[in-house]
Amino acid sequence: GERPQPPDHVKVIAVLSAAAAVLFLVLLVQTLAIILNAHGRDSLNLILVQANVAVADRPGVLVVYEITLILFSLIPAVLHGVAFYGLMGVRRAGWILAFLLACAWSLLLIGIPFAVLLYRRDTRAAFGLT
Repeated sequence: GERPQPPDHVKVIAVLSAAAAVLFLVLLVQTLAIILNAHGRDSLNLILVQANVAVADRPGVLVVYEITLILFSLIPAVLHGVAFYGLMGVRRAGWILAFLLACAWSLLLIGIPFAVLLYRRDTRAAFGLT
């Protein structure tokens, strides 16, 4: 038989998930370019110098920092890509992953109203930040 097709609104979500995957892949390539370029590594090293990391610790910390930067762009890219294929293939796991990703994104976006409330003049004044 023919494979089931997802509803149109799910296709829109899947395409947005694919776009997010591409966005994170672009971020990954930019990160790799910084890491592989001597000037980029110097910039990362400068960050460690400004953070007062001991000279003897810098190589190890730099490797951990680089791996962290890579993973923070690689993992979301993979998750969004899997969500896209799972949604387009009408797979239960794809829906679950897409739902969890939507929940994670809403946590980031839900912070906007709080930031607006915190940035109000009377709130800043209450904390002595006028």
